[in-house]
Order: sequence, then C-alpha cells, then structure tokens
Amino acid sequence: MHEISSAGIVAEYNPFHNGHLWHIQETRRITGSEVILVVMSGNFTQRGEMAMEDKWSRAARAVRNGADLVVELPTVSAVSSAGNFARAGVNILQNLGADYISFGSESGDISALLTIKDKLQASKEEMKQRMLPLVKEGFSWPRARQQVLKGILNEEEQDMLQGPNHILALEYLKYMDKAKPVTVKRQGAGYHDPLPSGGFASATAIRQMAASGLDVTGWVPDDLQVSGETLKNRKEVYFRMVAQKILSTPAEVLDLAEAGGEGLGNKARNEIRRCRSMEDLYENLKSKRYTRTRIQRFAAQILLGITKEDVNAGRDYVRVLALNERGSRYLKAVKKAGICQIPVITNVNRDLEHAPEIEDLIRMDMLAADLYNLASGRNLYDHCDMVERVRFFKENT
Repeated sequence: MHEISSAGIVAEYNPFHNGHLWHIQETRRITGSEVILVVMSGNFTQRGEMAMEDKWSRAARAVRNGADLVVELPTVSAVSSAGNFARAGVNILQNLGADYISFGSESGDISALLTIKDKLQASKEEMKQRMLPLVKEGFSWPRARQQVLKGILNEEEQDMLQGPNHILALEYLKYMDKAKPVTVKRQGAGYHDPLPSGGFASATAIRQMAASGLDVTGWVPDDLQVSGETLKNRKEVYFRMVAQKILSTPAEVLDLAEAGGEGLGNKARNEIRRCRSMEDLYENLKSKRYTRTRIQRFAAQILLGITKEDVNAGRDYVRVLALNERGSRYLKAVKKAGICQIPVITNVNRDLEHAPEIEDLIRMDMLAADLYNLASGRNLYDHCDMVERVRFFKENT
C-alpha cells in the first residue's frame, strides 16, 4: 500500500471558478492530504450540454489552481443520471486509492447527510413500490420520489434534499465503501443563483455572463478562453447535429438511450420540425413526465450513441488529462502498489490496445471531443484525442 495521503473530488468545473478553488483549498486543509485527485466530466456535462471550455483546458486550469491529478469521468457516465455519475466518480477515486472523498454541500453537515443516506437505504424497496404507481400516473421520477419522501424523512431532512449539492452528495455516499466522506460548505452564491454573492459566483451565473459577453474577471482564478460569440455558434451547431440525429433515427432506437423510453423517442420525432434551437427542443419536449434535465441528457446521449446497456455495464477506467509532479509520483505509487483494478490510460494511441474491454467507451470520449470541436469551429485534427497530450506541470501551483 502506498503511503501518500490523498483526497478525491468529483467535479465538472464548467467553468472552474473561485468556489472550486475554495473547495480544493479547504479539502486539503481539512484532510491534511498531500495529493488532491479530481475526476472531471469531459466535453459534455451531467446536464447533457457541451462544456463551456474543452476538457484539456479545464483540467489544466484545475492543476494550476491546486489539484495534483485530473482524470476524465467517462462520457457514458458524465451525461447520465446523478446516481450513475456518482457511482463512476467514486469508483474511479477509490481505485486511485483516495483516502477521502470531498464534496460541496449547502449545509456542510456530514452527519445529517449520513443519517438521510441511511434512512433512504433502509427504505429503498418501500420507496420503489410507492413510486411506481405515481410514475404510471405520469409523474416524473424526481417528482414521484419527492412525494414518497414525505413519509420517510422529517421536514428538515426534506428541505435539505431541495439543495442540488445535497442530492449529489447522497449519491456519492451511497457508493463510498473505502474512502472517508468529507463535505465543504458552499460559499456565497447558490448552485443556480444568477447573480454573484460574497466574492463567489455560481457556474450557472458565470456561463450566463460569458454568453452575454460580460466580463467574468474576479469570479474565476484565470482568464476564460471562450467568447460569447463562440458559445452562441456552438449552440446553433449543436442543435443542427441533434436535429439531424433525431430525423434520421427510428423512435425505438432513440429510446435505447439511458434517458429514453416511455415514448420520448416518438415525441422527439414528432416535435423536432417545430424547433429552431436547443431551447425550443427542451421546451417542446419537457412535461410532467419528462423533466428538462432528462431531455438535455437524452439529446446528448442520442447524439453520442449512449445506451442504457452502456451505462449499466459499469465499466470504468482512469484516463489522465492533467497532472503535476506530485500527481505523477502519486499515480506511479498507486500503480506500483497494485491498488487500481481498472485500466489506466495516459496515451490513447499506446494504451488502448492493452485495454480492449473499454475501447468502445474510450472511442465515445473521442467522439465527444470531435463533436465538441466541430461545434466550436476548431481544427478537428489539432484538437482530437489522438493528438492532444496530457497536460504536465513541473511545479506545484
């Protein structure tokens, strides 16, 4: 067993902002860890949208601001439900030997979160039986769950579950069986707050400001290398790619997507000609049964060809995006100790032949990068995953 202490974080950094910097600093302070590990979404995020910046730029920014090793969360899990997103992130961090896994929360109260997690685990079957009739009536899964929780959690615990960070935190806790959980209380602006607060701005607010051409200096630790015009053009191209996929694919095939089913493929086929943008598509498809977030993930999944079978297979791997000298020494120690039980990929051209069991998933990451570059108007060869290289930093920053 290696002797370097480490703490892991599952993140999107879309974009990396002052709150993320605070989280890394607090995680290192609270845990006393020598190394900060990050599992980060690639070019598509959990909400089913293209990231503001590409994965290489975001990973490098994270290392420049305190992370020591950043690896990619497989695309198949990155654009999946909160449970699948958390499962993969936790599994990768535990395979990397993380002593702690740290996540942000609205309360900063790990004891309360653990209590809620235990209650939900104990009532898992009961919840499922009570939710099914509601779903059949047309309730979305999240809304049915909210109704059922009233009989399981007290009011304070129910209120906690209104926080997006708390919901994801409970998913992390569900899959943690080796690392110790740590939570850092969110500072300043809330997850969805459209305005900055107390020196912090949410990722949502920063994306909206950047899309409007506003200066986001002061809310992020580095300059963002993306313009409002680029973001606008990317959305337009993304819509055309998704529309083409819907128009050329049978409804039953569309429903093979993890977020598909329940007639969503057929509805998408019927509505697409009425849409002129992704916003139109989201608005036309969402309903009591289909939440907006589900529609967003559905769009990304059908474009990338991600099916329920892909997601449920649970095949994970460590794909390195950026690291510094400390992160490099740590990764070598983990590999030498035999801790990691999943493939480690540092160069797709060299390592992929030794991991045929995940080749299709890596190629999905590569496709995600190609489509991202296409939508961003970037040179496809220069920025493809076969040409891009791991970002290495000689000095710890």
